[in-house]
Amino acid sequence: MNFTSLLLSKIEEIPTLGLKAQLKMAPPQRFGTMKTLLAIPENVRYAAVMMLLYPIEGELHFCLIQRSNYAGKHSGQISFPGGKKEEEDVDYWATALRETQEEVGVDSSKVTLLKQLSSTYIPPSNFYVYPYMAYVASRPNFIPEKGEVAQVIEVPLNDLLMEASMQERSITASYSDEVVVPMFVFDSCDVWGATAMILAEAREMILLVK
Repeated sequence: MNFTSLLLSKIEEIPTLGLKAQLKMAPPQRFGTMKTLLAIPENVRYAAVMMLLYPIEGELHFCLIQRSNYAGKHSGQISFPGGKKEEEDVDYWATALRETQEEVGVDSSKVTLLKQLSSTYIPPSNFYVYPYMAYVASRPNFIPEKGEVAQVIEVPLNDLLMEASMQERSITASYSDEVVVPMFVFDSCDVWGATAMILAEAREMILLVK
């Protein structure tokens, strides 16, 4: 059995690892304590994102997006496809499917849900996010939504699993001009914040399958 088949058959059995895994890649200045992440305000907004896995020449990849520049907390940042839950969405998985189709053109009917990952709260934008791991059997023909997505970034899954991808670097953030944060460093981009926290949990779960 190859790794893709093993992952698809076994990932549902792996328990989610929650904040214990996420906090390994949490910016210390924003997520200094577990209490901060659990202190969710009443006016919180809800969203869902998708870690979409797919093969390129037999090797699993996942996609990220660079958001377009706009007047908002996450302008220009690297994230998963996803967005705010709308009234017509029957659940958060429906939100993740709809947003992924709208933002990068992936046909929802071809997407298979693998695992719901642990949700997390993002204080700067006041979003509580539900992440999902999913799979499509062939490389999508990505069509970025020009108003929201500057580019689609394809990352080999093996790059995520490498210990060397986990580093600390200085960045400029919405809450500080210069701050050192943990991040995943890939050839195509650096990923930090909530997206890195979600990737941290996914990484540890996938390593349990391997």
